[in-house]
Amino acid sequence: MKNQPKPVNTHFNLGKDFFDITTQAQFPDHILRFRNNRTAQIIGLDKLSDEEWIDYFGKFNRYPGVIHAPLALKYHGHQFGHYNSDLGDGRGFLLAQFLDKNKVLWDLGTKGSGQTNFSRGGDGRLTLKGAVRELLATEFLSALGVPTSQTLSIIETGENLERNDEPSPTRSAVLVRRSNSHVRIGTFQRLAYFNENENIEKLLRHVTKNYFFSKKHDASSCSLAEDFFLESVKRIANSMGRIIVSGFVHGVLNTDNFNITGEVFDYGPWRFIEYASSSFTAAYFDYNGRYSFGNQPEAALWALTQLGKSLKEFISEERIFEILNQFSKNFHLSLKRHFCWRLGIEDINSNDLNKIMHILLNESEKNKIDYCSFFYDFYGGSDSIIDCLKSSYGSKYKVKQFLLVTDILKSNTSFNGSSEKKHMLDQSRENLLINEVEKIWEQISLHDNWNVLEDKIQRLRALGNILESKKIIYF
Repeated sequence: MKNQPKPVNTHFNLGKDFFDITTQAQFPDHILRFRNNRTAQIIGLDKLSDEEWIDYFGKFNRYPGVIHAPLALKYHGHQFGHYNSDLGDGRGFLLAQFLDKNKVLWDLGTKGSGQTNFSRGGDGRLTLKGAVRELLATEFLSALGVPTSQTLSIIETGENLERNDEPSPTRSAVLVRRSNSHVRIGTFQRLAYFNENENIEKLLRHVTKNYFFSKKHDASSCSLAEDFFLESVKRIANSMGRIIVSGFVHGVLNTDNFNITGEVFDYGPWRFIEYASSSFTAAYFDYNGRYSFGNQPEAALWALTQLGKSLKEFISEERIFEILNQFSKNFHLSLKRHFCWRLGIEDINSNDLNKIMHILLNESEKNKIDYCSFFYDFYGGSDSIIDCLKSSYGSKYKVKQFLLVTDILKSNTSFNGSSEKKHMLDQSRENLLINEVEKIWEQISLHDNWNVLEDKIQRLRALGNILESKKIIYF
């Protein structure tokens, strides 16, 4: 059978030092609200009936070939700079793993699936609103070419939850995500905290073999650690460059929220910026702006520094710093490449890019230059400037402070076919500001109207098709 699901048990085979066996919650109801057949197809699960889907992703009956019960993964982490050894999967677990036809390993992890030994007094549940918000974030980021977890499933579970950050009681749900890994920076931090060097080496070999495809996964532990650390630095730096170009603010970039494979995941109080501002924050409790839009690359480097410290028994301090110094180069390279990709131009001088970003960060809000619209308005570079400046919406770009930007873009060559894409993009200008998110949720909350959400997802996917985001990320 073509693309038949192939469950594997690689994480379970690591042993109980890496997880606790846990039990899923028993929910009073199971209403399928979203199934992502596009994501399911990659691992051969798209042919499941809705009843089977609910059995596996709502009731968590074991999929044939999965030999283990749910695994609550163990990890620690720095939360807003403070180390917390009392962490771990508190409302989720690793449900199953599958190999796709290209031998890529995918994790299915849950959110809102009940209490575990790491719940710390929490109810282990997820609000339906939280699930809808995560779905929207992953869909728009995918369209914009950002490596992210994919929301595979949302099932409403029929409970009333009390929360202090949204009107309560509020509806409950369980979400299943598909991600390339659920190994976090905090996973390594926990092992280092307990001086479990043998387990660090075991995890290094697991990651390099199954996620980084290193032919040297049987090399010496020191060589392996260096290769792993450098690869993780490169992947996270690459994601950070794309996040900035996409105008995304994760909100809570604690070390337990960093996937070592570079995928963005674990969405909480995220936002997309309206106007470019370094100081814009997504979390109302981020009082000092630690994870503001402009601070995200620095937060990533800080988190990677903690990963380096976790590997100090395997890598010299000098070599750790040498590898960390690769972050800036890779971040700026990613920023440049993704800026060109999103703007439909062949290349741009790094100094010119820095000037454009500086102007956007300092002038967009005062001149009402919407960050997302900038990429639509000038898609194709020099080919779009004249038409844009002649239009009614282009008047905002004629301010003195912005003239340098248009002068720079006049000299940039467009992609082949960008003029055709520009026409299609003008019919598919999508953004995802907080007001729209709230309106989508309002239709669900007040009227049980899911059509607005479904329509938005289809439009975001249409945008991704125009941009051909599948050529740069694998979803």
